[in-house]
Amino acid sequence: MKQRISVDQDQCIADILSVWLYRYNNDYNDNLTSDQITQWNFHELVKPSCSKKIYKYLDDPSLFANLPVIEGSQDAIRKLSESYEIFFVTAPFNPNNILPKYNWLKKHFGFIPEENYVFTRNKSIINSSWLIDDKPENFIEFQGVGLLYSAPHNSKCNKYRRVGNWQDVLNFFNINI
Repeated sequence: MKQRISVDQDQCIADILSVWLYRYNNDYNDNLTSDQITQWNFHELVKPSCSKKIYKYLDDPSLFANLPVIEGSQDAIRKLSESYEIFFVTAPFNPNNILPKYNWLKKHFGFIPEENYVFTRNKSIINSSWLIDDKPENFIEFQGVGLLYSAPHNSKCNKYRRVGNWQDVLNFFNINI
C-alpha cells in the first residue's frame, strides 16, 4: 500500500489569488499585487470601500472555473503519483463551489482518480502522511507532516517545513523528473 500525500487546491495547484486580485483591482480601480497580501485575512489590505466584501468573490462559482495551474504542479503530481497515493483536499467556500472545483481538478489533474478528491474545511480528518497546504492553520490538528506551500500571506509563519515551489516538493520526497 502506498503512503498518502494530500494536496490543497487553492494556491497550491490552482492560482486563485491572481484571478481574485484581478477581479478586485478591476472592480475597485486598485493595483494590489499578490506580494502585498502578507496576511491570511486580507480585507484590511484592500480599499475601505471593499473591506470584507473582498470575500464575496469567493461566492462566485465562475471564479474557480478557469484558474491558472500553479507552475510545475501537474508534472510534480504526476511524478509523485508513481510512488504515492495522491489526494486533493480542498475547502469549498460554499456548496456552490464544489462542482467548479471538482471540474477544475478533472480538467487539469484527471490522472488522479476522482475518488481522491475530498471537499472539506476540516483537513484534520484526512488520514495522510503529508499535507501540502498554504494555510498553516490546516496543520494544527493534522496527524501527519505539514509542508507549508509558500505564499506571501503565510510568509510570517515559521512553525512548519516550507516548500517554495513544486521542485522543492519533489526534492523533499527525493524524486527527480
